[in-house]
Amino acid sequence: MECVVDARTNIYLPKTLTSLSDDFDTNDYYYDHSKNTLNCKLLTKNPYQAYFKQLYPLTINEHQLTDDMLTVLKSYTDSQANECYMKTNLNLLSTNLNDIDWNYVNKLRSLIRGLTQTNLKHMYYRGLTLSDREIEYYLERRNEYYYTNSFTSFTIDRLLVYSSNAIMMLRTDSCSEKAKINLANIWKWSTFSDEKEALLAVGTRLKVLSVHNFGCKWEIEVELADDEERNSVLMIVQ
Repeated sequence: MECVVDARTNIYLPKTLTSLSDDFDTNDYYYDHSKNTLNCKLLTKNPYQAYFKQLYPLTINEHQLTDDMLTVLKSYTDSQANECYMKTNLNLLSTNLNDIDWNYVNKLRSLIRGLTQTNLKHMYYRGLTLSDREIEYYLERRNEYYYTNSFTSFTIDRLLVYSSNAIMMLRTDSCSEKAKINLANIWKWSTFSDEKEALLAVGTRLKVLSVHNFGCKWEIEVELADDEERNSVLMIVQ
């Protein structure tokens, strides 16, 4: 997802970007100085794994949602009322690890992974604005895996995705039950319930199934995958 570096976004991005006079390439992103944009790469390793903690129970039924849990969801989905959404994801996108509010990130991730899900759909959709460079990243990783570098919103209704040059389609019908832990339908508690939103946790492992161009629109199909890096013991805070 291409990110424009401007007065609103650069406070959450690495401070070095504001002083650059040329393009800048890292393992996580490519900064295009002429366009003043950040092009996000597809991560082959999970840089966040060591920071993850499970702060809520591993199983959360609807009636067990606390005020604290609901506040976490509302603060993220109500992007028009505060900067929580932007601050959280821009810090994660640029792996600006020292500035990340890990308590909030772990609460939101724990909630997604803990919510009992009995009605996951076979397909979810997300509109994307991708640069040519970012499209190349997906083309290069066809039939291979990557880790998500932010919390990612999807919808169950393709007609609800915003107009852009690409659409991502997330499949859940061909993956294991274990892989589905990182996806949760949250529209029931979202600030904008009519968006039929589902939320994918940061650090989720996905497989790129196909990348096709249909004139003015790219279609990228991915599926949930088991996490090879989940060999460490989960830290549970009671």
